[in-house]
Amino acid sequence: MFGGKTERLIACLRQAQAAGRRVRAFKHCIDNRYDVLHLVTHTQDRFDAVPVPTAADILRQCDDVDFIAIDEGQFFRMELIPVVNELLERGVCVIIAGISHDAWGRPFDPMPQLCDMADVVTEKQSPCRVCGKPSPFTQRITPINTLHMVGGLDDYEPRCREHFTPLPGPPEER
Repeated sequence: MFGGKTERLIACLRQAQAAGRRVRAFKHCIDNRYDVLHLVTHTQDRFDAVPVPTAADILRQCDDVDFIAIDEGQFFRMELIPVVNELLERGVCVIIAGISHDAWGRPFDPMPQLCDMADVVTEKQSPCRVCGKPSPFTQRITPINTLHMVGGLDDYEPRCREHFTPLPGPPEER
């Protein structure tokens, strides 16, 4: 969260494109914070993206590409893993950004599993909003009632382990 993940995705897409690769970016259709048809950084840099409701929809739209980027991979849940495996078997280079922990402090599936599959993992973290230390956690600061709630600066803050307070009772227990 606010660590430059989408900025890095866009930079990789542009680099691949400049090298003559056929690229495509995807985002989950629930992520409409800035622009439905683009990956957008918090500083408003943007790159064309295809909004999709499921990971399977990504697979159906990758016949003519050899490099794809997926933003907010956690929104696709565990369904993303077999899709990524299929893309890799096809020889497609896949780069995925997402957050590692949910607002309850739990590993945010499928990100840990995707990290285990990856050739390279780049971890980016913002400074904790309380003390400035690296922040692997996302502190929800407004009410939440669902596991996948999209939000921005008004809804979440990056937090270190010391200053993170998990939300009580995950939504699947409510």
